Amino acid sequence: MRKIIVLFLVVFMMIISLVLIGLIESVEIETNTLEVKLQNLPSWVEKTSFVHISDIHFRNFSKREKQLLKKLKRINPDYLFITGDFIDWTTHNWADLEKFLDSLVKIPQKGVYLVFGNHEHRNRCLNEFVKILDKKNVQVINNQSVFLEGIYLIGVDDPHLGFDQLNKAIKNVDIKKPKILLAHSPEIFRKVNFENVLVLCGHTHGGQINLPFISDLILPLKYDRKYKSGFFGKNYKWLYVNKGIGWTFLPFRFNAQPEILIIKFKND
Repeated sequence: MRKIIVLFLVVFMMIISLVLIGLIESVEIETNTLEVKLQNLPSWVEKTSFVHISDIHFRNFSKREKQLLKKLKRINPDYLFITGDFIDWTTHNWADLEKFLDSLVKIPQKGVYLVFGNHEHRNRCLNEFVKILDKKNVQVINNQSVFLEGIYLIGVDDPHLGFDQLNKAIKNVDIKKPKILLAHSPEIFRKVNFENVLVLCGHTHGGQINLPFISDLILPLKYDRKYKSGFFGKNYKWLYVNKGIGWTFLPFRFNAQPEILIIKFKND
């Protein structure tokens, strides 16, 4: 009986420790840097700061959002790319969201670009969110492209729920030129049939609770489950899966620290 009690206490303490670590990790945002080689880059791109974030899952203006703003101000990017799930499907605190956006849009020198994820589409007040984004000058590029002086920025709507229309997005794109493609989920990557591109995604949270076997079971991908987080690709067709900022279902992370990605492009 005594051994059973001791075993129970050990297991209980291990669970509590994991939860505490997960709660701490969920608000400690790391900054990573990625160097990517593309061909025929205009000279200004190599001198420009690009930052990618994903999956904020904004619910209220909390410690995590304040830390995110603080870190982004230090980086001082030219462009900020956000690949979906900016809001959660439960988000309804629009006043707090506006305050957060007021601060966020002032940070990048040349603009904020965003595509939708599955949580935007599942939020019943999506139209309210769209109005706020428009008012705050956040550029939503669902299934369309923008030409940024020699490099194309392509956006597709959420691939996880099937809202992506890649052919529509690249209709007026010169495929030979360098490209950045924003999509919520790495499920888009198998549909990309051209090179000289960096695809930026999120959605997976890096597994969120990244334990052996467990994270693979709960990873929200219909296919290509190898794209949990990090850098993939070859022959100038690159993919980066960001671990994201927020959480869903459970308010903690483990071995999947929230992430800001700084991208440095090099001409090859």
